Amino acid sequence: MITEKIRTIDELLQFVDSLYEKHNRRLWYRGSEDAELPLIPSIQRSEKRIREERFLTNDFYIRAKQIMNHPPEKKNYAGWVSIMQHYGMPTRLLDWSKSPLVAAFFATETWKNTPDTDAAVWVLIPERFNEMMGFGFCIYPVDAETTQEMLLPAFKHNHHNHELDDRILACSSTDNNLRMYMQQSNFTVHNSLRRLEDICDEETLYKIIIPADRKHYFLHSLRVFGITESWIYPDLDHISRDLTYSYDI
Repeated sequence: MITEKIRTIDELLQFVDSLYEKHNRRLWYRGSEDAELPLIPSIQRSEKRIREERFLTNDFYIRAKQIMNHPPEKKNYAGWVSIMQHYGMPTRLLDWSKSPLVAAFFATETWKNTPDTDAAVWVLIPERFNEMMGFGFCIYPVDAETTQEMLLPAFKHNHHNHELDDRILACSSTDNNLRMYMQQSNFTVHNSLRRLEDICDEETLYKIIIPADRKHYFLHSLRVFGITESWIYPDLDHISRDLTYSYDI
């Protein structure tokens, strides 16, 4: 895996541009506040979460169905997992964005809490990755039949296609959700406990390091480009935070 250390927005964009010229394919980006964190979904961050996954998803379904005005159909597993991901539930989805600036925001937004920790922006070539995983050189929508089958084990035991075991799929979001639209969201669906960085070759995954002492600079520069909290999270709470920050009050 190729790793690049950068110190400015310009260096980030130059490196990304070099990857576009090299691959001539779409690129996906993921920001991480800690450059040492592995590329695994939130459900895999502890053994207990893995064991309790089906209980979590089914309990969420039972409770959410009672209060939602327009819930997804029961067997729309992609719809339910997307909602869980949106509201902070541990899932087998890993978030990616089509924008390097959005990823840089996620990598640096908590700089005050992690002032001594290097951040990272990961870059994935999703079509190449899917071909490597045996899914062909294309990007599936998150509600495709194959994706639904990959999400079924999160809800049911021994009722899924075992040919999809130990595989990971890159897929595009199709949700009617403003936050996902602004963040240009995409996902990898993980039916494997293997880490992406252990699977991918040097032509599929790249790691960009943002040094700890440059994270505040990045966040400030992104504000100049209009990449702010209320742009990433378009709701009244984050509009209030943006204005409080802007007026320094």
